[in-house]
Amino acid sequence: MANGCVQVFGFFLASVGLICLITSTSVNEWKTYSHSQEGMFKSLMINVGLWMECSVPSTGKWECSTFDSVLHLSTEVQWTRAMMIISIILSVCGLAVAVLGMKCTMCVDDDNRMKNKVAFIGGILLILSGVCALGVVSWYAHDVITGFHHAREGHLRYSLGTCLFLGWGGAFLSILGGVLLACCSLSRSSSRRSYISSAAQMTPGKDYV
Repeated sequence: MANGCVQVFGFFLASVGLICLITSTSVNEWKTYSHSQEGMFKSLMINVGLWMECSVPSTGKWECSTFDSVLHLSTEVQWTRAMMIISIILSVCGLAVAVLGMKCTMCVDDDNRMKNKVAFIGGILLILSGVCALGVVSWYAHDVITGFHHAREGHLRYSLGTCLFLGWGGAFLSILGGVLLACCSLSRSSSRRSYISSAAQMTPGKDYV
């Protein structure tokens, strides 16, 4: 019963992590620039995401431009796009597989050993999803910080956007949820093996005359 509750909790954490990853990938605030001069009427704000760039000039109205051609994108954006999409796909597959192996579901209910293996595979997929997202978000953040400190005269100095923190949060939740699912599956398998071995030892042997 305790393992089942931990599995549900791990599944919940991984689900919240998936929502964070999807939100982080779709929202255009991976890096931001804000500058004001002589009052609020001459302020400028720029939000750059993976799919478009939005800015608020002095008129106060958002103006967005979509990144049309993939060939004109920087390597940084191309790799981040690809890795975040891969991370989301792995997370969706991990959650779908984990449902089949969770103790509270009726799928593969006739074979506990197979059920444990399925839940373990789902947990591993979720861990891989979190690792992919964590790596690419950290790489993007490092590039933004490096660009901020080494920006040339007249170039914009971008700062970390909200999507980076969402990506980190989603990655950690995916990893934690996957670890809980995988560990519960391993503990259930090991406890079952120890029970079988102890029961076999307690079975009296036959005396032959």
